[in-house]
Amino acid sequence: MKAGKSPLDKVLGRLDDLDEVNLGILVQRLASERKLLETVFDIIRDGILVLDDKGDITYANIQGKRLIGLKDHQSSHVSLLRAAPEIARAIGLDQGNDGMKTEVIVREMEISYPDLRYIRVYAVPIEEAFVKKAEFQKVGLAIIMTDITEEKVSLDERIESEKVSSIMDLAAGVAHELGNPLNSIHIHLQVLKRNLDSKKIKDIKSEKSLSACINEVERLDGIIAHFLKAIRPQEPDFKDTNLLNIIEETVLLKKEELSVHKIKVSMEAGVREPIIKGDSQQLKQVFFNVLGNAIEAIKKESTIRIVTGLEENFVYVKIIDHGTGISKEDLSKVFEPYYTTKDSGHGIGMMIVHRIMRDHGGDVGIDSKIGAGTIVTLRFPRNSTRPKLLETQTT
Repeated sequence: MKAGKSPLDKVLGRLDDLDEVNLGILVQRLASERKLLETVFDIIRDGILVLDDKGDITYANIQGKRLIGLKDHQSSHVSLLRAAPEIARAIGLDQGNDGMKTEVIVREMEISYPDLRYIRVYAVPIEEAFVKKAEFQKVGLAIIMTDITEEKVSLDERIESEKVSSIMDLAAGVAHELGNPLNSIHIHLQVLKRNLDSKKIKDIKSEKSLSACINEVERLDGIIAHFLKAIRPQEPDFKDTNLLNIIEETVLLKKEELSVHKIKVSMEAGVREPIIKGDSQQLKQVFFNVLGNAIEAIKKESTIRIVTGLEENFVYVKIIDHGTGISKEDLSKVFEPYYTTKDSGHGIGMMIVHRIMRDHGGDVGIDSKIGAGTIVTLRFPRNSTRPKLLETQTT
């Protein structure tokens, strides 16, 4: 069963019978229909390109021009290989074939011009409408381009979030399991201590050893508790917080470690009271991790500088060390879970820093050079920054 002819086909079939008036009416109808189709194509969110058999663009809708950076005056008979070489290569136009490929092509790819984007390319051949079946059929190409940048970025973020969540669950499980034997050891050590205390003859050496064991077990238990609190995603308890107080408390916690490595800490307060809305415990974790990294990076006696200051919308803290530095290759991966260059590192410290800073509406930046040292910049929204509302107009 043959498909019915369209009204246009019927009219074109009687062109010889049309007089001048009816021919003018037909041309107007064709122009009107073309304008309607172009309007429809221009409001479509996908980019549409039509190529001839040589690979030249014969039509492009607005989104198509936008995606490949084509100007209005360049919109026809421009080679796709010249206008968008990345797309042309993806569909095989750079291979020097005499004719265009007649296969359907689907690609997801990254383009760098005019903007860095991810697009999905669907290319399908178009046969010449008026070529007889027995003749050689020249083939053009219709290309539909869908901007999937947001979809791609969203998917990557979701995968990263799920990966981080899985690591957090695993780490929490391991820490919890370590806590059980530690509690048991602690209980038995307390029993041994009571037995030693009950004896009339004191064994000073054994008592000291036992006390040392109890202290170490309690310290390990504290580390695990601190670790679990740090990695479990928790809503920050926002309160007015003085960053200088947080920094001083963190440096005090690191006092013994700093002393062992003969490292001094220099405070340079560019603002007297850097008050922000923050969770003091989470912020301590941020500075604890960053300061710990700085200490480990320093191989000899040195000074860690901590500089505070104000920007237009942010309070910043810079932790500056003159340690080994971080290579360019490693610098791009420091926030990835389980990525570490240390033999004894666990690779989640900076990931936790990044999460806490993000939850506080801030950000963290790292500048580093091998052999010169590292600068970690923490930026927090200023407490005084508020959206400005329009004043109510009175009449």
